[in-house]
Amino acid sequence: MSRSVGATELLRDFLPEWTTLLFVALSYPGKLTLLVPVLGVFYLQDVGRTLRAGVPDGRPLCSDRTAYVLAVALGGLAFVVLVKGTFALPRTDPSLHAVSSSEHGFPSGHVMAAVSTWGAFALWTTHSTRARRLLAAGAVVAVVGFARLALGIHYLVDIPVSIVLAVAYLGAIAWLARGDPWRAFLAAIAIAVLAVLVDAASTRALLSLVGTVGAVVGWRTLEAPPIRRRLRARFGEESATPMPSRPGE
Repeated sequence: MSRSVGATELLRDFLPEWTTLLFVALSYPGKLTLLVPVLGVFYLQDVGRTLRAGVPDGRPLCSDRTAYVLAVALGGLAFVVLVKGTFALPRTDPSLHAVSSSEHGFPSGHVMAAVSTWGAFALWTTHSTRARRLLAAGAVVAVVGFARLALGIHYLVDIPVSIVLAVAYLGAIAWLARGDPWRAFLAAIAIAVLAVLVDAASTRALLSLVGTVGAVVGWRTLEAPPIRRRLRARFGEESATPMPSRPGE
């Protein structure tokens, strides 16, 4: 059964070639090579803030909220691999492609990754208001979805279905984990294991499993009391070191 309704063909006929680089750039908020570093910076920023604050030793370096967002986002990326491997539906006709792409086109991995990652930030971080965060995340998803259509590698139906699947994931993980980072990480690992079982030949499936397990191991290793005390002592000494005076002061 064809997924084409003519929208992709219309866009490719209408858009000039010079827009290709623009739409490649606009699709980056759904690309793993951007999302994974963003998650890493998000985690390190929280740890750094805790160390600079000099809070008591009993407090974890990474807040449960940050660990939870990280787990949900990583689980969402693993879910992308699982769903794409399950459906394994082809992309649009190669004559429409403005850029090279992987074999499977349904659902849109970029759109699902954007929804699950930026949606996790919107739902469970505290910057600004939730309404504004959701509006910003929705705008990012809309841009990514349109960019993937404009590049000719998805049918129109792929985009809303991808959004629905990723939103369903966020709802399911919210119900299952209930704000507990351990539950969210266990769910992420379970999804990654299923992705490997469904598509054992996929490098992305293996990377999703390694990534989720590695994130848990790194998180808990850094929270081990000896390492946590050493980091607090080191950063505490640095913050207590007086700044050198300027000449003439």
